[in-house]
This record gives sequence, C-alpha cells and structure tokens, in this order.
Amino acid sequence: MGQYSRRKFLAGGGAVMGAGVVGSQADEYTKARIGSFLSPLPGIRATGEPLTVRQRVKSKNVEYLPETDEVRIVIARNADGPVAFATRSFEWWSELQAGSIATRTVQQEIPLRFGTHEDISSGLGYNGGQPYVAVSPTGPTVTRKKLVAKLPNHVTATVVFTGKEYTTDIPVMVGKRKEIVPL
Repeated sequence: MGQYSRRKFLAGGGAVMGAGVVGSQADEYTKARIGSFLSPLPGIRATGEPLTVRQRVKSKNVEYLPETDEVRIVIARNADGPVAFATRSFEWWSELQAGSIATRTVQQEIPLRFGTHEDISSGLGYNGGQPYVAVSPTGPTVTRKKLVAKLPNHVTATVVFTGKEYTTDIPVMVGKRKEIVPL
C-alpha cells in the first residue's frame, strides 16, 4: 500500500474532527489559550473590544527628515545642547511610539474595567520587532481569565508627528500571575 493509506487518511480526518469539536465547545478563554500557541508573542491575547486612540507627539529630541522618511533622535547632550544623534526610519520610531501610547491607553482603561489597579501589572513589551501591551495579574482579586475577557484585543494607535501620520494595531497580551515581593 502507498504512503497515503486509507488508515492514515481516516486517522488524520478523525484528529481534525476532534479538534473542531473541542474548538466549538470551548469558551472564549480556552479559544484564546489555544490561539496563543500559534503566536510568537508571550501570553494569551485579550479578547475584549478593541480601543482606538489618536495622539499628536511633540518632542524637542526628535526631528523628522522628509527627504529620507526618517527621524533624527538626540541621544546625548551636554551643557551646550545636543552632541550625538541616531537616525531611524519613521515607521520604526512610530511603531515604538504607538506601543507607548497603547500601553498608556490600556493603563487608563484598567481602573474603569476592574475598579482597581493594585492587583494588575502592565507595561510595554517588545518581541521580534513587535511592540505589545503586556498585562499580568499580581494579586488575588483579579484572575488571568478575567483579564483576557475584559481587556481590549488590541489598540489601534495613530501617531501624528509634524503632520505625518502612522497607524498600527498593538496587541494586548495577558501573562501569567506575577507575585510582587515588597522590598
């Protein structure tokens, strides 16, 4: 018999049917956990309604260079002013700014959705060139499952700098419980 026997075909079909039945019976949290295995980002992607934010960015330390579509960033100063600069693509810089804006937006949303923020840790994560909002439970009043259900799936952030706009989606990822130990 060939390498594609009837037995292998039926076994493969049974596995796909089983996964389909499990997927159709699962709640949103379980589906999000299954989906997290396919994501390169750490944690489980939140499943709540996405947020949208638009923010104008002003900075004395960044200059837009329209001829190359780059930004020049001040990286060192002395008493006389800037002495060293770095140049990055506008897209790279805007993606990082969008991540920061998305993180602040989610941090402002946490007390509205949970009534407290003492048991929730949040910040900006960066993995493989992709910024994301990282959120984790840190205390007993909030579970990971609750965070996944109530936090936005992503934040659509628009960065406006010197009249130029950049829009991207920043995912919200929920990590495992982190115990905070007082010093």
